[in-house]
Amino acid sequence: MRCFSLYVFACLFIASGLAAQSVYKPKLVNSKDGAHHDFPLGVLEATGRLKDGDKEILVMDVGKGGAAESAGLKVGDRVMMIAGKTPDAFSTKTDTGLEGPQALLGTSLDRKSASSKPVISLRVRRESEQLNLSIDLPKSPSFSFSRPLACPKRKNYLAEIARHLVEVQEKNGRWKPGVGGDADVYTTAFCGLVLLANNDPAHLPSVKRGIEFVKRASIDSIDPNAPKVGPKNWQTAANGILLGEYQLATGDKTYFGELKKCCDLLAQRVTEKGTMGHHYSIPYSGGGLIVINVQAHLAWALAEKCGHPIDEKAWKNSFSEVSKSLDRKTGALGYSSRAPGSPDIAARTGAMATALMVAGRDKNFANSLAESLVRLNGRMRHAHAMSSIGLIFGFSGIKQGSPRKYPEVMETWVPYLELSRLPRGGAAFFGGKRNIGGDQYLGLPSIGNASVGMILASAENRLFMHGGTRKGWFGKAK
Repeated sequence: MRCFSLYVFACLFIASGLAAQSVYKPKLVNSKDGAHHDFPLGVLEATGRLKDGDKEILVMDVGKGGAAESAGLKVGDRVMMIAGKTPDAFSTKTDTGLEGPQALLGTSLDRKSASSKPVISLRVRRESEQLNLSIDLPKSPSFSFSRPLACPKRKNYLAEIARHLVEVQEKNGRWKPGVGGDADVYTTAFCGLVLLANNDPAHLPSVKRGIEFVKRASIDSIDPNAPKVGPKNWQTAANGILLGEYQLATGDKTYFGELKKCCDLLAQRVTEKGTMGHHYSIPYSGGGLIVINVQAHLAWALAEKCGHPIDEKAWKNSFSEVSKSLDRKTGALGYSSRAPGSPDIAARTGAMATALMVAGRDKNFANSLAESLVRLNGRMRHAHAMSSIGLIFGFSGIKQGSPRKYPEVMETWVPYLELSRLPRGGAAFFGGKRNIGGDQYLGLPSIGNASVGMILASAENRLFMHGGTRKGWFGKAK
């Protein structure tokens, strides 16, 4: 009997290992200069590569046992035609967004998956010959954002991401980063926000474990009397955002003290000029980093909703620096007041628009920031080396500051959502056209699920950063 039990245990262990291995991870090679752009091929479970001017997708990797391999797609193949159509050329220019092969493939996968016969046809070039492949797809409805609350595909996709995040959360409460150091704190904050937004009471223990992790690893090191010590501002702001949304969602004030500590530390680190840096000191000869300021503003705005008053001096000083960073040509926020013309606008502009709308301050400015994101939404994935935060804050900014244009922008981004969608294991990381080194630091599988999950959650109207106004909503039907 004991031998039989051990045999069963061994089989279950092996099966669980195979299940874990079955989640496809795209083989993405970073290109800081933009010489190539690697990206996932969605439910096909493969990786593609494009260079400037390409109309054909070069297949860089094919997952074992996936739809692409089963249909005969091989590494080195070049996808020439998709569903009978030849794609437009790919451009490395950020303003072109997903135009070209990515848009055609993503749109085709979305539509073909919803058809009575879910099959997509690809014509590929293999060395000197051309082949026609028919690939069976998992059946699913199409995305729809004209009536976002009635889109089952979006809801199911978000739920799948949330389930996957619960499955891969580590015992200590964190989600695995790409490297050591403090990347796990920042990553964990966003993964926790996705679980909150999915609104499944069964996931509340996972949210709490994530909060306990960031508390131990980051917040507990804050000394109210010594602002030069303690966690980096990236962490502190993300922790504040998570704790603020958690209290607003659940009504649980257990971590209100930690929320105050985060917000007060950020306020102490704002200089008289309004600049902020990675930590206490201000980098770039005192120029600072606006991307830190705007996340601090969002943490302060959420904390105010929880009952912690905003430090008006810190807000005023920081807002002054943010305002000076406005690029008059684009209407978006640049790197700093010294470099307002930076092209990677999404994270800074979106987070500030969101913060202002949550706080109910300077709404006209918030609306104008959101409108710039609508006009330039092709840049959403371009956020220095961290395309994930461009997506997370860019979509929240549009949802908050330009809600009428939000469905239209979301429809444009359906190919992104589809190419990120995996048949099992949630979402694959789909980064920008250039440097994704910062996202690799955060951990591509973890932050990939977090960024796609937050985009999907932006349609739910639950989190305050996505336009929610109702407190204590977690675990309750809308």
